[in-house]
This record gives sequence, C-alpha cells and structure tokens, in this order.
Amino acid sequence: MTTGTGVLLVKERHSDGDLFWTLPGGGRRTGESRIEALRREMREELGCGIVVTEHAPTTVYAHRSRGVVSLYHTFQCSLLSAVTPARCHGILESRWVSPAELPPATLPQVRTVLNSVCEESP
Repeated sequence: MTTGTGVLLVKERHSDGDLFWTLPGGGRRTGESRIEALRREMREELGCGIVVTEHAPTTVYAHRSRGVVSLYHTFQCSLLSAVTPARCHGILESRWVSPAELPPATLPQVRTVLNSVCEESP
C-alpha cells in the first residue's frame, strides 16, 4: 500500500520472537481473486476497507534460506478509514514510511518488492 509519499507497513513477530516489518496482506483463499483477498486481509489485519486504484508490478522473490519462490502482487489503494492493527491476527503496529527510509527490521523480500515498485512508478 503506498501513498504519494509513503508505504503502509505492519509490524509482526516471527515464531522465534523476532519482530519484523512487512506489507499488509497475505495469501488467497480458494475461489478468491487477488483483490478480494487483499480486501479481506486489510479488514482482518487493519480493520479498514480499501478501494484498489492500480495494480503495481508483480515481483518474484526467491527466499534464500528456504528455497522457496514467492510472487508478490502489489496494489495502490485508498483507505476508507483509519487503520487499527489487529493483535488477534498478529499485527502489533502499523506505520506509513518513506520507501527510502524503511525500518531496519523490514523483511528483505519487502525491500525487493518496494524497489521494484518504485522503479516502475513515474
């Protein structure tokens, strides 16, 4: 999720207790479109509705430590209300940040995705 000046990140906790920053969203359920999944994830994680305004580039990321390849489908959106992190879904905090000034604990794949999206933006 980006605005003209920033990107919306959420803080979560790995199973080992380490904190990390990532993009809101997640996987699709059977029968869901990408946009339906994003709308559901935003309601679950941040308690807000969205209007999708543009599909940003899809980024392929190969996780070095796990030997897994992920596709990150990103979208530009408008929020319909304020965000409220849902602790019951593991969301500890949310923050708008500049893509050039990401928090140190931002996941490497998120950095890759944001670099790709920012390169494609006019």
